[in-house]
Amino acid sequence: MRFHLDSRIVVRITAWIFMSAALACCARLSISPQATERPDPVRDYQAIETERFVPDWIEVYDFDFSDSSVHENASPLQRTLDLLSQDSPEARRNEVAADAAANLSVQIEKRLDQMGFSAIRIRRDDDVSMPGNNLVVTGRLIDVDEGNGLTRIAVGLGAGESTLDTEVRVYRVSHGERAEVLSFTTHADSGRMPGLAETAPLGVFLIGPITVLSTVRDTAFTGQKIYSTQMEYLAGETGDQISNYLSQYAAEEIWIPGYKAKSVNLVAH
Repeated sequence: MRFHLDSRIVVRITAWIFMSAALACCARLSISPQATERPDPVRDYQAIETERFVPDWIEVYDFDFSDSSVHENASPLQRTLDLLSQDSPEARRNEVAADAAANLSVQIEKRLDQMGFSAIRIRRDDDVSMPGNNLVVTGRLIDVDEGNGLTRIAVGLGAGESTLDTEVRVYRVSHGERAEVLSFTTHADSGRMPGLAETAPLGVFLIGPITVLSTVRDTAFTGQKIYSTQMEYLAGETGDQISNYLSQYAAEEIWIPGYKAKSVNLVAH
């Protein structure tokens, strides 16, 4: 008995194999630990003493940024749209950074909640702190580069990549005292995802982290989240890495069992 495979099925199977390999080349993420500031044993005694206890709250503050650290999408189409926009370049850069900062802190809060901690996001325009002995997560966006969307989509493989770099500082706060317990930087980029030139022959388009299949039915079947922008994706992935690194710290302090600590990609500074 001879079996004949429909050519469309062969193409679809090939596409799925290609997608699996391509997605493995998606965003590259890393964390670089930094030396922490040594607390004053007299001035910060209460904060030091409470470090070994599970915090009442983990406060995640929206990260700071300056518009000078933001580089907008450099594609010709986006440049044309910017020229037609009534917003100033500073306003557009602020919006890009503010969205990234918000997505990042929301993701950290979500992941810490899933780990069983009482986490709360503190917005940029809110200076209210929670009572008790808390862990405070702060940071700033060092570099927010949207890259070149047209090049990334058309060529891919690292061309026109977008990047997001942050600096993170974590403090134990108690009775008005605080002691820095973690300091690190993060890096995320869009990786070497293939563009249209590599994926079009297979009938499947991989655009950054977004997988666009030939039908809505296939898109729903994959269950993959569709992100509105590349920077939103990188902010979400960075939030995951930060919360994973915090889980390792929590395991060292015996707040959670060691097997619940998540892995991260650590690199030397």
